[in-house]
Amino acid sequence: MAGQDTTAYDAVLKDWYEGAIRDQIVTRAKMYRRFQDKDANQWGGRHVTYPIRTGRNQGIGAYAEAGSFPTPGRNKYTDVFIPMRYVGGRIRLTSQAMKHSASSKGAFAAAYQQEQDGLVEGFINEFGRMVWSDGRGVLAFVSADTTTTTLNVDSPGGAAGTINGSRFLNVDELITFVEPVTGALRASADESVVAVATTGLTVTTGTTLAGAIADNDYVVRANVAAVSDISGTSYAKEPMGLRGLIDDGTYVATLHGVNRTTYPIFASTIIGSASVPVGALSADVIMRGLDVAEQRGGGNIDLFACHHAVRRAYLQLMNDDRRYVGGDLSAPDAGTKAAKGRNMTFGGIEIEVDKYADYDVFYGIDTSTLVRFVEVPGEWI
Repeated sequence: MAGQDTTAYDAVLKDWYEGAIRDQIVTRAKMYRRFQDKDANQWGGRHVTYPIRTGRNQGIGAYAEAGSFPTPGRNKYTDVFIPMRYVGGRIRLTSQAMKHSASSKGAFAAAYQQEQDGLVEGFINEFGRMVWSDGRGVLAFVSADTTTTTLNVDSPGGAAGTINGSRFLNVDELITFVEPVTGALRASADESVVAVATTGLTVTTGTTLAGAIADNDYVVRANVAAVSDISGTSYAKEPMGLRGLIDDGTYVATLHGVNRTTYPIFASTIIGSASVPVGALSADVIMRGLDVAEQRGGGNIDLFACHHAVRRAYLQLMNDDRRYVGGDLSAPDAGTKAAKGRNMTFGGIEIEVDKYADYDVFYGIDTSTLVRFVEVPGEWI
């Protein structure tokens, strides 16, 4: 007769459960915390508004003794209107799930607390993306017509580019499609994402995509299944992010009610556009941006921000000048403090890196202008 072994004794053996739930999801939004939180609870109403000066009094000039004084001029002003935006989410649990998970004996974590905390962390993730976006709520562009369950995408987050177009699309996410010229909803075109390809170029949807979907359509969140109206989507309802705030009109032509063509002083200086090619990132390009900010608007750039890929390009600028020294010269270290997650600097100005940033943009920011007006910091309905 065979002796006892682990296979035969398996029904009696116990599983060893170690520790708590491990979180594999990013739950930090670095740039979001850079915005000063101003309490808007006292004002209420439709929007935050304040005047800006857009032009100087030009009634100035030298004149001869007993000559004519300059013709009177005036300062010019216009109003900025910051609309209130609403971001919400929902959880749903059965009473049985809450009761069965109420004690540590029955579950690793209480279902209610876990779902509540998870939703809050989901908000942080969304705010992390939104703070880099342009208020449209665009997650990607459709990159080719299709009537299968494979959706081709590019322009992640609505930013120009073909790399990793699906970076802001997630499994189980409800999506729909918006016609880019009219802003109209594509009829009967909402879908759920069931898989995201590792290539970053496609996602798989639950059913065959509607034939009405066209190349360059916007991919946006659908708030409900079978959405029938644009109001049931996140399109054009998100808070304004850096891509719209620090822009020359490419993404946001009218920012908070101020047209950037009519008032060019409200447009940011963009170095490296098609009209001003500058090639690869360089110290001269960065310094040029600092100089222009000071000359045009007296800006005090005290923070740079970019994606990790742009930081790597920045580090390459110094490769030829770097010296490998240390206590043991037989084991030189080719890395920098960035390897431990610490921020690099340019001229003493901190360089913040964020996974949600555009891949090919290096932002120079005057953080004194980064403000978010919060009417309600968060509440349960």
